Amino acid sequence: MKNYSIMLASLFLFSCNCSKQITKVNPQKLVLESSCPKDGDCKIEILENKKMNVLDDGTGSLYYRLEDDLEHKVIKYTYDKRVKGDLQDANYREEIVFEIENEVKEETITNDNLQNVKMLFGRFCYCKGQAGNFKVNKGNLKITKEKIDLDFEIKEVPQIIKNISIGLK
Repeated sequence: MKNYSIMLASLFLFSCNCSKQITKVNPQKLVLESSCPKDGDCKIEILENKKMNVLDDGTGSLYYRLEDDLEHKVIKYTYDKRVKGDLQDANYREEIVFEIENEVKEETITNDNLQNVKMLFGRFCYCKGQAGNFKVNKGNLKITKEKIDLDFEIKEVPQIIKNISIGLK
């Protein structure tokens, strides 16, 4: 019984100390300047030294995989709608994700050229055929050394977030 207790305690200790690959997020470099809808929470992240690989799952649905890359970083904006805890399948989230070069260059990117930064809009909910990731092909992305401004529109699905302003510190 004593050996069993020691083995169980060791297993517990080692399982709590397992190593996971964690992507570093540096919130000090980004400040969300645009307003967030009152019924939700908004978050902006920068994933340093990462690039996006946009893939198709074979059924026409898009997803992305992050890969190490010393020349790029990924910007990820998330809006999570707050829902009552007792409601099942009521979660709603929107996500805008794109990559830029580590050395920020001042530029303006519009419409179809937004795919040069692999911009995706994600809508995640129980929305019967209106959820998933979609390429952003209509909008305006302005990048300066101090700020990122994005206005965009998706025709495939309804969207709540249509513009984002991010201060770079």
